[in-house]
Order: sequence, then C-alpha cells, then structure tokens
Amino acid sequence: MFDPSPVSQQDGGVLVLTAQSGFGGALSPLRSRGWRIVHHPACSSRNFDSMRLAVRRLTWRHILAICTISAIARVVFLLIAEPPIPVAEDYAIARHIAAGDGFSIYERGPTSIKGPLYPTYLAAWLWVLGEQNGLRAAILVQHLLYAAMPALLFQLGRAIARPTLGTIAAVLFALHPTYFYHATVAENTTWVVVMSALWGMLVFRESRSPIGTALAAGAIIGSFILEKPMLAVPMAMILGLRWWRRWQQLTTAALAAALLVLPWAVRGAVLFGEPTLTKSYSSTLTFIHSWLPSMAVHPRYAVPDSVERALDSLTKLPERQALPALRSLATDILATKWSIMPERTIVHALIFWTIPPRYWQSWSLAFVVVRIVPVVLLTVLWIWGMAILWRQDRPLLLGVLGIVAWVTLVYSLYHVLNIRYKLEVEWLELFVCAAPLVPKR
Repeated sequence: MFDPSPVSQQDGGVLVLTAQSGFGGALSPLRSRGWRIVHHPACSSRNFDSMRLAVRRLTWRHILAICTISAIARVVFLLIAEPPIPVAEDYAIARHIAAGDGFSIYERGPTSIKGPLYPTYLAAWLWVLGEQNGLRAAILVQHLLYAAMPALLFQLGRAIARPTLGTIAAVLFALHPTYFYHATVAENTTWVVVMSALWGMLVFRESRSPIGTALAAGAIIGSFILEKPMLAVPMAMILGLRWWRRWQQLTTAALAAALLVLPWAVRGAVLFGEPTLTKSYSSTLTFIHSWLPSMAVHPRYAVPDSVERALDSLTKLPERQALPALRSLATDILATKWSIMPERTIVHALIFWTIPPRYWQSWSLAFVVVRIVPVVLLTVLWIWGMAILWRQDRPLLLGVLGIVAWVTLVYSLYHVLNIRYKLEVEWLELFVCAAPLVPKR
C-alpha cells in the first residue's frame, strides 16, 4: 500500500511509490508543487527503469569516458588475443601499390574492382611499416575509429534534435559486439560507418562556417561515390532536401564531390575505355557471383555450372577485355531468370536482416555472442521502436526506414553473402532501437 508518511505540506521533495501504489492522475497536484515521483525498488520493472534513468543522466563527459574505455578494451583485445585479420581484394591491391606496381591486382594488371581510397589507406601503412606491422596498424586505427563512434552518435543526436535517442544509440553502439569484432576485418566497412555518421552530424548541425561544412560534406559524398556508391544516393537526396535554398552550399558540395571523383573517372577512361565513376566491374562480377551454384542462397536461384566455368576464365583476363563479356553474361542471366527476380529479392531481403546462409553452420559460442544475440535483441528493439516512433516521431522513423529500405533493396538485388553489408546501416537503426529505452517522463 501507499505509505503517506514521507509527504509533508511543504512544496518539493520525493514521493516514493511501491508496486502496489496504483496512482495515476492523483499525482498531478504533487508534481505541480515540485514533487519528484520515483518508483520504489520493489517495483517489478525497477532494473529497466533504473537503466532508463541512468541513460538520462549521461553527459558528454560520460560519453567520452565510454569512448576511452572502448578504445582501451579494443587495444587490449588486439594485443592479447592477436586475432587473425581477414583480407580481401583491398589488401591485394594495397600490396601492389606499396610495391610500386600501381593500382593493380594479381596478374590482371590495372583494376577498378575496388575504389581507390581504402586500398591506398592500407598501402600507406604497408609502405611505412611493412606488411605484417602495417596491416596491424591499419586495423588498430579502425578499432580506434569505432571506439570514437559513440561520441559521433551522441553529437548526431543533438544535431537532429533527438539528444536522448542519440545518447542511447551511443551506448548501444559501444555495447554492440559485432562492431567490436568487425573492425579487425581489412575492408572499408569501418570507414563507411564512421564517415556516414560524421557526414550526418556535419549536415544537420548549425555551422558557423557553411562553406567549410559544404566542402566537407561534398568531399565525403565524393568518397562514397568511389567506395560505396549505393550510399551516395540517399546522401545526395538528403543534402538537396536540407539545403535546397542554399545554392552556394549545394554548389560547393557538388564541386567538392566532382573534384574528388574526376581523377578516378579520367583514369578509367584512359585504361578501360569508360569513366569509372562507380565500381562497374565489381558490381557486375558480384551480381553474377550471386547466381552461381556455390553461392546462391537456394538451388532455385542457381545458374548452370557452365556459367561458373565461364566466369572463372573471364576473371583471369584484363578488365578492359573481360568487362564486355561479363556484362553480356549478366544480361543473359537476367533474360532467363527475370521471372524469379522479385521472389529472390524478397528472400535476399529476409536474409539481409538475419544471418546469411554461409554462416548457418557457424554455431560456435563466439559467433552466437558476436552476431546471433545482437540480431535477436536488435530485431526486438527495432520492431518495438518502430511502433513507438510511429506514434511519437514519425518523421525520424520514415527517414531511417527510407535509408534502410534503400540499402536493403540494393543489396537484395545483388547478393547478401556477407554480414558486413548490414553493418553499413545497422548503426543508424540504433536510433530506432533506442526508442523503447527512452526514460519515461
């Protein structure tokens, strides 16, 4: 029962309620007189409520402390665990650059299979420190970037006028085990995630230097055109909507993006006979790979083995010679499989939001902790958060849904073989997942 003994006739104070109190509107007069209503620890939801209230009290200093702790944990992880570093084409290209062989791969000569920025980043470390130490230094920087990500989300929340959601998203990111581990992989996802959040903060905050902000935002869009063109599309749309009356800023951003992309486009025109504004060779290759019997998510979506043999021979050729044949092969696949494309896209979308088939046999404890548990928890928070924001903050929800839907669609049309694709937008979903954790007023 409610114990009235703590209540006096003076204004201000604390009113303690137990689980049996059962008061509603009767508390309003006390609130108006300055009383603070809190729940007694006996309440069944006390731990959840305590967590919510603790989040409300987090300040910039607390977030910086979280970033520092995260950085220390990541350095200790790298030094003690010495995890293996998965590499892909970026590393092969970086080795060629560091050796003075230019932007090339394997024995095929010049390549456009990857954008120029991330392989060059790796190559700089390899050239300075050697292959083994250079690669570990590059991975250390990636871990430190992810350690700083909570600070970016905290500031992004304030830039979009949702400080509480930003604070909770920052904490969720710091606790996210997939992001803790994935920085160890030598590919550009870490940079994509961090630069996306930085771009959002730059575009939505009030700036004392509009032209400087436009230059930075345009340069980031240009880098995404080179490295992750899919995300450059919503970025350009947001910039146009945000600055549609600020022609000077829009023009500055467009010029910055164009100047960054132009050298790579000229290189493509000289070496491959067409400007490589996007990764056309890579995207064509990826699309064909998704239909191969060894990579298709279901036999229904697989092409004959002859296609895999043809692809294997084409990938050994120089890109300028192989690209027309690869495009013809992709066109033939579309011509024969067009009727199941909608079905395949829906199946791919469901896989994109869960676990790709190539990981279905990975039921180790580490994989369960690092990926399966986060997927389950975030899915619950995502659905719950959407229901809350649909009623309370529909513009934010629709904005996040639009970006996530776009990324899901593009990847689902191509392939969904890697977990890292989802990580490119999973950080943004944390703003929706944060909604159920917002302290109740």
